[in-house]
Amino acid sequence: MADEENDIILYAKKKVNEPNNKSYENAKKLSEAGKLKLVSEFILEPYGGRGFELKKGQVVRYELISGPQIIDLFYMVKSRPMEEWADTFHTSAFGPHTQWEGSHYYSNSPWCRPLVTMIRDTVDAKKMQELYGPAAAHSYVLHNGACSPAVWESVFGTVNSNACHYNLAQAIMEIAGEEVARRHIHPAAFMHFQCIAFDKTPTALTYFSAKGVINPGDFVELLAHEDLLVAISPCPLGDQEDMSSMENCTCYPVRVAIFEGEDGPLETAPDPGRKSMNAVDFIKAGRPGMVVGKIGSKE
Repeated sequence: MADEENDIILYAKKKVNEPNNKSYENAKKLSEAGKLKLVSEFILEPYGGRGFELKKGQVVRYELISGPQIIDLFYMVKSRPMEEWADTFHTSAFGPHTQWEGSHYYSNSPWCRPLVTMIRDTVDAKKMQELYGPAAAHSYVLHNGACSPAVWESVFGTVNSNACHYNLAQAIMEIAGEEVARRHIHPAAFMHFQCIAFDKTPTALTYFSAKGVINPGDFVELLAHEDLLVAISPCPLGDQEDMSSMENCTCYPVRVAIFEGEDGPLETAPDPGRKSMNAVDFIKAGRPGMVVGKIGSKE
């Protein structure tokens, strides 16, 4: 395993993340002190998606009620949902592929700004890693992915099985309309409450049961740095205990609660104000002022 000395972009990661840590630390402190007030809440039932709005400075809590339940999330900027959203590549470029307290979820190019930050996670990571190894986690990103009916048909031979692909489409249509849902036909999903480990060589995932590891009452909280439209799906794998068939997967409801500070929205991360252009606009403009390196000679 590479150590920090050989991580050639370690400095870049620290440089990008550092300005956003103050708002994370403040929100975490207020949450732990019980100084957030409830604004709204709903129960997410299995086998369907749900869309909701999250305002800048608000905190969303995803809380397990009666059993472990994987959830998939997609975050879009309310003012331009077709153009800017939380991006799994930028998020994992400036942090790990697994997310923890203090992880910032960055938006796509050319903005690359923090949209949400995980401020609390009550899952017992130590117990999870004792059972499943040091690489084990439950919040992660994977190739922009969420489970799809095509995956389940390939594995189980079932046609049109419930899938996060369907649930997220439903949620996006509900909160942003059909055009936006068709634009994000396979959205960049962020997962929680799914025990996994990137522990294989070549790199691949191992999936583990959440039973006895992730429990009712466990939650994660995230601070919004922008007005967002959020799509949420309860994954049909549920607690990931028995994946021998779709029919054997056990799913549970999840509580989604939105909080603010006692005096209103919380402090958020600064907008870095990136100046790079949209890729298509840049090409059409003739690549103005393009910065390049140098062409090497034969050694």
